[in-house]
Amino acid sequence: MQLTSVLSSKKPINIQRQILLISVVLALIAWFIGYFSNSSDVIPMIAEIIPNASRVEVRGNIYVALDPTGVVAGYAALGSAQGYAGPIEMLVGIDLQGNITGVKIVKQRETPGFFKLILGEGFPEQFIDHSFKDPLRLNTDIDAVSGATISAEGIAASTRQAVRLIAQQGLGSPLPPESQKIKFGYPELTLIGLYAAGYFGHKLRSSAWKKRIRWGTMLTGMIVLGFIYTAPFTIAQVISLLSGYWPDWHNNLYWYILIGGIIFVTTVDAKNPYCNWFCPFGAFQECLAQVTNAKLYRPRKWSAFFKWLQRGLAFTAVLLGLALRRPGVAGYEPFATLFDFRGNSIEVVFLVIIVLASLLMYRPFCNYLCPLDPVYDFIAESRRWVREGWMAWKKRAPRN
Repeated sequence: MQLTSVLSSKKPINIQRQILLISVVLALIAWFIGYFSNSSDVIPMIAEIIPNASRVEVRGNIYVALDPTGVVAGYAALGSAQGYAGPIEMLVGIDLQGNITGVKIVKQRETPGFFKLILGEGFPEQFIDHSFKDPLRLNTDIDAVSGATISAEGIAASTRQAVRLIAQQGLGSPLPPESQKIKFGYPELTLIGLYAAGYFGHKLRSSAWKKRIRWGTMLTGMIVLGFIYTAPFTIAQVISLLSGYWPDWHNNLYWYILIGGIIFVTTVDAKNPYCNWFCPFGAFQECLAQVTNAKLYRPRKWSAFFKWLQRGLAFTAVLLGLALRRPGVAGYEPFATLFDFRGNSIEVVFLVIIVLASLLMYRPFCNYLCPLDPVYDFIAESRRWVREGWMAWKKRAPRN
C-alpha cells in the first residue's frame, strides 16, 4: 500500500518532466527555424538611401553604390546594436563628402508599441545630412524619444557602427575607437536596493515588519521601475536572451542585474524575488485589491486548467518569439499600456479587464495569465531535477 502511494505521487512529477523535455526540444526546433529563416537582402534597399545608385558592389564589409556611368556615388553598410527586445539592424548610406544620405531599418524585434512611437516621432530621419564625424548620440546631436529611450539608443548605436565601417573601408578616414561608458544610475541603484530589501525582508521572523518592508518594496517597484522608468521584467527579455541577443553590458547593466538576480535567487534559494517583492504590475494589482479587500481565487475544479493555460500561453509566446526572431511581438503583458499610457484599443480593453478583475480577486493577471510564472516553474523544476540527480549520484559514488 505504501509503495503504491509513493509510485502514484511520483507519476505527476514524471509527467511534468516529460513535458519539460518535450518543451525544450520544441524550443530548440523553433530556435533553429528562426536562425535559418532570419535573413534579408539589403542590396535592393541601397537605391533608397543613396541617390543615383543603379548598381551595387560588395567590398569587404561595405556596399559600394555606382551611378549609371559606373562612378562611385556613395557607400552603405549595416550596423547592429541591442534595442529593447533584441538587435536593431540599420542600413546607412553616405556620400563621397561623408554626409549621411539615408538610413533604413532592416530588422527590429521591438514591441510594436515602442517602435510605433519611434517611427511616429520621425526619429531615424534625424541622422540624415549629419557628417560621419558627428557624435550621433542621444541628447547631443540627436533628440531622444521619451518613452522609448532604449529602442532609440539601439538605432543610434547601430547607425554609429555602420558609419564607422564606411569611414574605415570606404572613405579611408577611420574614426577613433568609440568610448564605452558604463551606464549606472538611479534605476540600477534602486534595483540593487530592492533585491537587498527583499532578501533580508523575507528572512525576518516578525510578520508585521516583513509586511511593512514588502509593501515598501512593492510600492517602490511600481513607482520607480513602473511609472518612472517603465522597465519591468517581461517575456520579451527571456525570448531575447534565448535567441542569443545578449546586449552590451555597458549600456544595459540594468537588465543584467534584473535577470541575473532573478535566475540566481530562483536557482539557489528556490524563491521568486521579483514577483513577490517588487514586480510593478503585481504591486498595482495588490493596490487595487486593497480597495475592495479582494481575496485569492483558486477554484479547485479549475486550478489545473488555469495553470496549464498560463503555461501554454507562455510557451506559445516563446515558440513564436524564437521562430520569428521577434521577441517584442510575442509579449502580451499590458505593462506599457499602464505605465506609459499608450497602446491600441485591444491592449486598452485588456488592461481594463485586468483592472476590474483585480477589484474582485487577488492578482488575477499574475495567477492566471502572466508568462513569467511558468518561467520560474521551469527554473525551479530544473533545479529540483538536477538536485535529485546529484543526490542520487552521491549515494551511488564509492566511498573511500
